[in-house]
Amino acid sequence: MLFTSPTFLFLLYPLALVAFYMLTPRFGASFGLGLLLIVSLLFYTAWGSFYFLLLICSITANFASVYFLLTTPDEKRYRRLFLWLGLVYDFGTLFWFKYRWFVVSTFTSGTAHDFSVVDLAIPVGISFYTFQQAIFLVDAYYRDASVLAYLGDMRGLWAKLRAYVRHAFFVAFFPHLLIGPIIYLKEFQPQIANPTFGKVRRRNLEAGLTLIALGLFKKIVIADHLAPLADLVFEVSHSHVALPAVTAWLGAMAYYAQLYFDFSGYSDMALGTARGLGIRFPINFYSPLKAVGIMDFYRRWHMTLTRAIARFFYIPLSLSGARAAQRWKLPKSSARILGQWLPLLLNFEAIALWHNARTTFVLFGIFHGAWYIAESEARKTRGWKLWCSMTTDRTRAFLGRAVFFIPMLLSFALFRSSSVADFFHLLAQMFGGMFTQSLHGLGLRYLGIIVPAYGVLWLFPNSMEFLRRYRPGIPTYENRIYGWKPFLIAWRPSWLWAVAVGALTLVSLHYMGQQPLFLYLGF
Repeated sequence: MLFTSPTFLFLLYPLALVAFYMLTPRFGASFGLGLLLIVSLLFYTAWGSFYFLLLICSITANFASVYFLLTTPDEKRYRRLFLWLGLVYDFGTLFWFKYRWFVVSTFTSGTAHDFSVVDLAIPVGISFYTFQQAIFLVDAYYRDASVLAYLGDMRGLWAKLRAYVRHAFFVAFFPHLLIGPIIYLKEFQPQIANPTFGKVRRRNLEAGLTLIALGLFKKIVIADHLAPLADLVFEVSHSHVALPAVTAWLGAMAYYAQLYFDFSGYSDMALGTARGLGIRFPINFYSPLKAVGIMDFYRRWHMTLTRAIARFFYIPLSLSGARAAQRWKLPKSSARILGQWLPLLLNFEAIALWHNARTTFVLFGIFHGAWYIAESEARKTRGWKLWCSMTTDRTRAFLGRAVFFIPMLLSFALFRSSSVADFFHLLAQMFGGMFTQSLHGLGLRYLGIIVPAYGVLWLFPNSMEFLRRYRPGIPTYENRIYGWKPFLIAWRPSWLWAVAVGALTLVSLHYMGQQPLFLYLGF
């Protein structure tokens, strides 16, 4: 089931809201969590019984590890064993379902064509709930206060069952189950413990429903209307057929904007559905296409994945590299390579391969890692400091955004391409005749979609800025607002805004029958 499904929007979610707010104040927070867990499992069951059983097995195996991590005496070797058993199960399962065909086809004579569609299918949400539970395990290993407070005393059968339900709810809560955001328990637990949890608050419903409407519009009206041009251009590129240069550029631009509107639209709906139930999620997107460099971009794009992978890859590798450099008494340049550059490259490879194992993703990770290193080093130089002293923030932002756009656009064209050969063919079409070929009819037709889409991207506030007075989500990183002041409108609970948001919703409902999947469900 999808957030854009009429069954979800007009049946499951409204019933969940009514039942939750009617019964939780009467029977307590644990009952409310159990009720929402049932709703979440019904939401996920629509994807198939096998995926449902896999999710239940994952929750149960992780809860067993968490239980032993919290109840085993403070002898590190035993607790470390339970931590590793849980992590091996999590990442082993992820590897089996997501990467085994790549390993088999790489190291044997088999190819992807030797696998059935069922073999190649990735269980829905496994990439996200794996990281969700791995973070929970690490917090349990360190006996974080939020874990102890959330699960409570687990002595006795009823206490264990209560803790299991709470753990399962944190993992399977339907707003973030399929495509995130990835949440830390320290962000989640205080909200559950708040005495107001389960009580109707008009502000939560207003902000939540507005976010759902914005996300629905971004996905159905903008992203899904950019998709045909993006799909056509990349399919033609895959066939290595010639394309007018302008159409090739518009196709790359269409995909770049489509991916943002599709995924950020989902994130808005995730934050909105949770907020309607009184729970605030961490912000996952904050105008990444307005970024002024790649460092700024990764503080704005899929932020909860960025911080999760940094926690598992960059931070441990950087600490180990720095300690090794100190132990071996390496010079500063070698220490920087070992403690910063190499961990950054591996971190970006992890981000790229998290999406799937493909040569284009490997190159995408290498390019972004090298770019991030180059930019971070450039910002430490005297030349950069001199440049900052001679220019205004606005000038640097404008020039940074102009320089940033083309390389990032091309890197996402690589990300979308089926192979490296397809990407180079697309590049040949983009740069082969861009100054001599006229605007193709197909490109001209889609120009009327791309121009408004980029106008929304660059001129208007994002959803979090639009609802900034009502704290729509938990800040993941501190980000500057780049929008132009005349366009920095802010939502208020008024009849005027109700009509405007209602109009967006009606337009979305008009196109709802097509029901294409969210792009990130493929990862």
